[in-house]
Amino acid sequence: MSDFCRILDVPSILTKIVPCFTDLQKDTFVYVRCALAENILSLCPALGKANTNQYILPIFLLLLRDESSEVRLNLFKHLEDLNEVIGIAELQQSIVPSLEELAKEKSWRMKTSVIQQFPMLARQLGE
Repeated sequence: MSDFCRILDVPSILTKIVPCFTDLQKDTFVYVRCALAENILSLCPALGKANTNQYILPIFLLLLRDESSEVRLNLFKHLEDLNEVIGIAELQQSIVPSLEELAKEKSWRMKTSVIQQFPMLARQLGE
């Protein structure tokens, strides 16, 4: 997604691509939301801070509360893109509780994936 968006200008991304994300975020098929969560944050560097705050952050926060743990985990795997643009510190109150909830999942694979994200999150949160 980020490679594709590099060839587009910001107004085109905002008018043609971002509106689709709102629809995809509501999709009933979990794999669609997983793919969105995996790719949406890659747009942040191209959009800049103001556009990320206005357009991407609301979708990010909705996906962070998604019923699927896979969707939430995909967001955590790509937080570095969001951190580059707006910083994670201001999202700390949303991220930490969601991560704690993911760590309580029954699936050992989910727990392992969450644990693998801790070093990156710790660096980004400065803790």
